[in-house]
Amino acid sequence: MSVLVLVVLAALWWAAAGNLGRALPPEQVVIQAGPRGGSFDTHARLYASHLAAQRLRVEVRNQDDSLRIIDKLDNAATGVQVGFTAQRVDPARHPNVTSAGVVELQPLFLFLRRGWGEPPTLAGLAGRRLVMPLEGSATAQATHDVLARYEVTPQNTAFAYRQMNEAAAALQRGEFDAGFFMLAPDNALVRGLAEDPGLIMYSINDSLGIARNIDYLKPATLVRGSFDLKAPLPARDILLIGATENVVVRDDIHPAVLYALLQAMNDVHKGQTLVSDAGVYPRQAGAALPVHPLAVEWAKSGTPWLFAHLPPSLAGLVDAYWGPALALLALVSAFGTLQSLNGFIDAAVLGVALQWLGWLQRRVERGVRPGWLGRMMFRLVEPVIVREGREQIARDRLERLRPHM
Repeated sequence: MSVLVLVVLAALWWAAAGNLGRALPPEQVVIQAGPRGGSFDTHARLYASHLAAQRLRVEVRNQDDSLRIIDKLDNAATGVQVGFTAQRVDPARHPNVTSAGVVELQPLFLFLRRGWGEPPTLAGLAGRRLVMPLEGSATAQATHDVLARYEVTPQNTAFAYRQMNEAAAALQRGEFDAGFFMLAPDNALVRGLAEDPGLIMYSINDSLGIARNIDYLKPATLVRGSFDLKAPLPARDILLIGATENVVVRDDIHPAVLYALLQAMNDVHKGQTLVSDAGVYPRQAGAALPVHPLAVEWAKSGTPWLFAHLPPSLAGLVDAYWGPALALLALVSAFGTLQSLNGFIDAAVLGVALQWLGWLQRRVERGVRPGWLGRMMFRLVEPVIVREGREQIARDRLERLRPHM
């Protein structure tokens, strides 16, 4: 029994030492967002508020090269657990990153200086001065991918890259002929550019054709009056193309963090936007990476009871250890049952041995010498009775019979 207790205690110690760190949520949840004021940043801060309400400490970090956000999740040393993508992603290059879901369509807006004229296609931008956010941004990648189809390249056109807000300000000052910005349609920067009388929001008539040629871009329509029905603003339907925004997470993200994030995503994005209907997002279809298994289960049945009703730390501990605890209880129960069974067998064996010894003793007392079978049985019974040490009568009978064996 003492050996079994030592084994169980050693197993429990090993389990606690090896898994306690994973059972508890991180001291701080890090969300890597894009530039300040962008859609990734806006969403990250909304998620942070929801996670804080679940007693989780959250830090939002910003970077201008939003294409590189996913690289921060690949590296566990950065501490980043949550990020965003709005670009083509190769799952083979990011084996430690999964998707939590698709949350929004971000259109690629093109604003032209008024008076310059609207070209019939994007090919008319060749030779013009174009400005956009930094080269490592999702906007810059989408812009290059689209314009390349029209043979508008840095070799024949002046491309300039600025911080997002600086790019918008430079366009409004007249330093550039056109500017590209991939943002949510309700973003303040988009609204400010749309209201600028010196700018025109360009309608991309080839939006469906572009989406058929560039797989990560989708067509969208900003309908007349979306910003202002009275003015109206815009004054006509604007055809756009855009990329879907994915929330991506490390595959080892703590369940408490993931469940809180999924609920936040649902609360923030379930309504309609200026380019999508209510209930379209969040969704898992069309995710850039394989969807995290817990996110798949959450979509079916919601947040598990433990994580919905208990603090994250307690829920994590119970979730991590309830399996081993049940196994331990089953082991103890099985051991108790085995002990009872062994006791029953021992009692039965001793009872039979006692009856046999009594019969053998009476034969010896009548002068019948034990044969080879009797002597063999005696040798088999003797160690059992001596080991058990519980039946004095049987031991006495052994001693009386021993001289005759």
